[in-house]
Amino acid sequence: MIKKLRIRITLVIMIGLTILITAVVSGIYIFMQRSEAIETDEAVNSALFAVSSDDPDKRDKDMKPQPPDLSDPSKRTDPGVMRDRGKNKSSRSWISVLISSDGNSVEVTYSSPFSKPDSEDEISEAAGSIAAQNTGDGYIKLSGVSYRYFVKKTGDRTRVIFIDRTNQIETMQRLLFILIAVGIGALIVLFPVSVVVSGWIAKPISKAWSDQKEFFANASHELKTPLTVISANIDVITSEPDRTVAEQEKWFEYIKSETVKMSKLINQMLYLSKDDREEIGMLMSDVNVSEAFEGVCLSIEALAFEKGHAIKTDIEPDIIARGDKEMLIRLANILIDNAISHSVGDGDITVGFHRKKGKNILVVSNTGEYIPPEELSRLFDRFYRTDKSRTSSTGGFGLGLSIAKAIADKHKGTLTAASSPDGLTTFTFTWGNR
Repeated sequence: MIKKLRIRITLVIMIGLTILITAVVSGIYIFMQRSEAIETDEAVNSALFAVSSDDPDKRDKDMKPQPPDLSDPSKRTDPGVMRDRGKNKSSRSWISVLISSDGNSVEVTYSSPFSKPDSEDEISEAAGSIAAQNTGDGYIKLSGVSYRYFVKKTGDRTRVIFIDRTNQIETMQRLLFILIAVGIGALIVLFPVSVVVSGWIAKPISKAWSDQKEFFANASHELKTPLTVISANIDVITSEPDRTVAEQEKWFEYIKSETVKMSKLINQMLYLSKDDREEIGMLMSDVNVSEAFEGVCLSIEALAFEKGHAIKTDIEPDIIARGDKEMLIRLANILIDNAISHSVGDGDITVGFHRKKGKNILVVSNTGEYIPPEELSRLFDRFYRTDKSRTSSTGGFGLGLSIAKAIADKHKGTLTAASSPDGLTTFTFTWGNR
């Protein structure tokens, strides 16, 4: 499932990148086309300016416009006029063909000797044909050269201007090829990156999926034991149907005990399930937490005494803190019950509660087995128990500390565990003040 999810995420990322790169390449190419069109318009204006200042009837047919002789001061143009004319100047090559009313070519003018066509007859013939069609502008290819032409009516004559686009077309084709190559290269380079990103995105999903499978596996294991005991006791009872309930009381007590355990397990599982779905609401209020924790210690003192332990309290009085009273009581009850269950010998359970630097701190300590660091980090995992506690008769399911951690998180606090080599285990719950 996770593998398929990563493939889908990678595919979505690559499709998104492909669309983005295609959009960028298309945008650049469209921009270049618009720039070429603007440059072509400037070339047309330059050509019109160059040919409109001369009367073709007063010039020799073979004369071409010549640049002014700047060495002669009398022939220099006013700088202001030159600036205005400069606006229409263009580096693009152009050819201008003037067509008479009878369709014959009157003159062929070109921007420079380098733009002179190989065959003026071909240009003239094409211009005549274009003038006869009476089109505004278009594209044509003559002798391997690509032109864009523009038609301008001047009285009874028609002027057709050809703008050489060959270099620009080749440049744009090269640019398009480079952009496509860069885009493909970028996709190739970004593919392993997208694979890594998909793994990073899928990591929490993978962890949640793994935790869920582990949760169900552990829950099934925990439920299997009481169900097996109940089934075995029922078999014993039904094997002797003539005996009275009183005579088989111990079997019913076993069934009741396992039913209570199973009920507790199911309730804990339901709580965690609701917490995962964020269905557990918080009833936040100002709570006398000192009083609440004192009540927990008093209520559980008998259980501790029964197991040979005493609860020693060091609770600062009348600390008012913001929180959900029922949840805070449940958290304290879980920590103290856990301390009682895992204490060895006749060690005491110590419960301390103080406010320090604006923080409320609950500390529960007991003397038990040393817990190595690698196990401390897993104490709050669901169904996790140390090996010794698994074989003991504590009756725990490994869900209590997970519930306590969930409550701590809901109060935006921290719940940590520490164990010293002498066997002192300490749980510390810290959360903000009111």
